[in-house]
Amino acid sequence: MSDQLSNANLDKTYNHHEVEQRWSSAHWESLGIYEAESARVTEGGKEPYTVLMPPPNVTGSLTLGHVLNHTLQDIFIRYQRMQGKEALWLPGTDHAGIATQTVVEKKLRKEGISRHDLGRKEFLDHVWQWRDEYGGLILRQLRKLGISCDWRRNLFTMDESASMAVKHAFVTLYRDGLIYRGKRIINWCPVSQTALSDEEVIMKQRTDKLVYVRYPLVKRPGEYITIATVRPETILADVAIAVNPDDPRYRDLVGELAVVPVAGRHIPVIADSYVDIEFGTGALKITPAHDPNDYDVAERHNLPLISVVGRDGHMIDDFGYKGMDRFDAREKIIVDLEERGSLVKVEEYEHNVGYSERADVVVEPYLSEQWFVRMKPLAEKALDAVNDGQITFHPSHWISTYRHWMENIQDWCISRQLWWGHRIPAWYDTEGKIWVAGSYEEACHLAGTDKLVQDEDVLDTWFSSWLWPMTTLGWTGGHQENDDLKSFYPTSTLVTGPDIIFFWVARMIMAGIYFNGDIPFRDVYFTSIIRDMKGRKLSKSLGNSPDPLKVIDTYGTDALRFTIVYIAPLGQDVLFGEEKCELGRNFATKIWNATRLVFMQREKVFDDMDSFRRAYEAFSFDSLSIQGADRWILGRYHRMLEAYHHAFAQFRLNDIVKIIYDFFRGDYCDWYLEALKVELAGSSHDEAADRVCLAVSILEGVLKVLHPVMPFLTDEIWHHIIDRPLDRSIAQTAMPHPDPLLVQEDISAFTLVQSIISETRSIRALFSVPHDMQADLVIRSSESEAILCFNQFSEIISSLTKCRVSITENGERPPSSAGAVVEGHELFMPLKGLISFEKEKVRLEKEISNVSGYVTRLEKKLSNRGFVDNAPQDVVQSEKEKLAEAAASLSKLKANMDVLSE
Repeated sequence: MSDQLSNANLDKTYNHHEVEQRWSSAHWESLGIYEAESARVTEGGKEPYTVLMPPPNVTGSLTLGHVLNHTLQDIFIRYQRMQGKEALWLPGTDHAGIATQTVVEKKLRKEGISRHDLGRKEFLDHVWQWRDEYGGLILRQLRKLGISCDWRRNLFTMDESASMAVKHAFVTLYRDGLIYRGKRIINWCPVSQTALSDEEVIMKQRTDKLVYVRYPLVKRPGEYITIATVRPETILADVAIAVNPDDPRYRDLVGELAVVPVAGRHIPVIADSYVDIEFGTGALKITPAHDPNDYDVAERHNLPLISVVGRDGHMIDDFGYKGMDRFDAREKIIVDLEERGSLVKVEEYEHNVGYSERADVVVEPYLSEQWFVRMKPLAEKALDAVNDGQITFHPSHWISTYRHWMENIQDWCISRQLWWGHRIPAWYDTEGKIWVAGSYEEACHLAGTDKLVQDEDVLDTWFSSWLWPMTTLGWTGGHQENDDLKSFYPTSTLVTGPDIIFFWVARMIMAGIYFNGDIPFRDVYFTSIIRDMKGRKLSKSLGNSPDPLKVIDTYGTDALRFTIVYIAPLGQDVLFGEEKCELGRNFATKIWNATRLVFMQREKVFDDMDSFRRAYEAFSFDSLSIQGADRWILGRYHRMLEAYHHAFAQFRLNDIVKIIYDFFRGDYCDWYLEALKVELAGSSHDEAADRVCLAVSILEGVLKVLHPVMPFLTDEIWHHIIDRPLDRSIAQTAMPHPDPLLVQEDISAFTLVQSIISETRSIRALFSVPHDMQADLVIRSSESEAILCFNQFSEIISSLTKCRVSITENGERPPSSAGAVVEGHELFMPLKGLISFEKEKVRLEKEISNVSGYVTRLEKKLSNRGFVDNAPQDVVQSEKEKLAEAAASLSKLKANMDVLSE
């Protein structure tokens, strides 16, 4: 054995730190293998495949959600790259308006400075400094995952090209009549003092007081209408009482006037089908300036708007509560209502309340003048694109959610009272007239004056994000089509969370169709929600969110990637505990150790690496003439490849890792490599060379199909197979595909041998035959083909069962022998001399007693009609299955006792 071949071997133990440092993202990027070029599509004819990275916030750091999302994206892109496609993964980050501004303001407050002290320009300088210093943290951490983006194309949503696109989109929509400025009810954060998008509002369960209040009827002395409200402080802004027109209790009161308690204002009783007859008293106070649904009712009935809660969450009324915090005013008005005789009762009421994601305060529905996008005209074509199958959702059940939102869509409030973000490209002249344009100069030209002041507000973060499929490919507005857009748009697969199906996915579909005339992507893969082992969502406040970087340090990146995909079935939540990563770490170790075993067999057959290289490079499955376990593993390998590619086509990524895992651990390691050691001992040199080449070839195939999931380990081992140069990567090789003939290969012979071996091992375990004792195994069969098979594989059967094997057609059953039947073939193992019959009888008697008692308890339970009739059907069925299993075990134990009593 030469040093050359020895040096190609792996270290004795797998060290993920060393391997992942050697095959870092920086090394892969230096090879340029992740760089996609449009010329290879337009001129070379390669099929494009594009993945769009959901841009993480620049305020963010790596979470398990990122690990799952980006690992899935990386699997898709690596797989398609190895399929020969021009694969482009477009990376980038989002400026995250309110989140980033909040972080910077918090930092400045520690220095005793507010943004208003600095002014807009100087404050934004601080934000840009913060972004330059910390904004790339999430991308640096993502590189630890080994993700294979084309990093040359990294885009920030406030880069110049993206800003040009945002301005163009705003101006175009405004001139097409789809953007307008008006007063509407929006989510308002009293702390940040800005409008919030729906995704910036976190719903939390909260217990409030449900207050029942009497409203006297003006023309009916002594009569009242009672309403129930959780916001008694807004009574001061009531403009009507609404009842359902189908509610017989109030039908004759419609048109009457009622008196608002405390305020003393007369308001009408109106009929509107929005009112829920079953809630509260069936009568609803209408406060349109403080509730979006009430606002809609007010519009239908032409009611006035009155505000009593200000921008800072304090009261602005004229009834004695002015300046009070809204919640303090709530408590005081309850007391005042009671003193005035207007309070009927107070109940505890649990309900979901919106909180500002950043400030963690209750959001105030607030009547404010804002900028809006008319969404219904945009939603129609976007809904058709999904309904018609132009875009496919995985899993498909999200289509109904999408359809519901799109059919009930509301106008989008796009203005934010912030300084960080894309400033709204609208200017006001001295008369208050609005001029919307792509620049100040253009606005001045349109207005005929330079006395213009730009709108102070910025755009919602999602207004730049909805253009992401286009801006990442260089679109800046208009109908220009650069080479990248021609080649890579529409993109292929979007991997994202279902929580932003409307806020981002739907809006990107709208924008792509409206501005670019085509859908932005063809498939959307919705990731699982990761929860802890108790089923709770991961959160910092609960302290149940592991730091992925620490998990990586402990278990390795490949182990984390493998595990999180393995446990994430499409469309189901993931229960994650850090200890689960032992699955991935153990699998990585298994691959490493199996590779070392194969390499050791290689050393026994080949003198040096050159001779192995020549044999390996000349090796072909087609030239393989040997049979037995080799043919069996070939058939199993190609069936694995078939299942693997089918799972990819079905977007069942957790299935692909299970397919590889089951094949490698079971078929390849537990069976084939064990059989290989036996077969090599009796092979000629040429046969042994072929067998080693086959073992290495299948190993390399497994490394290739596993590479999208575990890139570090697979590249490391791939380089050791024949000492490949460091400027090459397994990522540049072609993905193996199944041979239809080998998929159909008859593998029944070795499959039968497997069953014989498994049953023999069961006999040894049942009778506690010591592992190190050689037993006798008699196989009796009347089928000539089976006898030939058993003779052919007798050495393998013997080696894997630690038995002396004899095969007979008509032999007698040996005395005191354990027996079993496998597909009509009888197995006998004489037990004398192997075990102590007396000790084994004592053990069996005890076990029979325990199992008999268990069977009796189950039978008694299932004979109880009360249990059978009242318990859930699945529980009853489970008990029946337990009984059947226990009865079968008892029967086998008794049969074993009979053998010992012969």
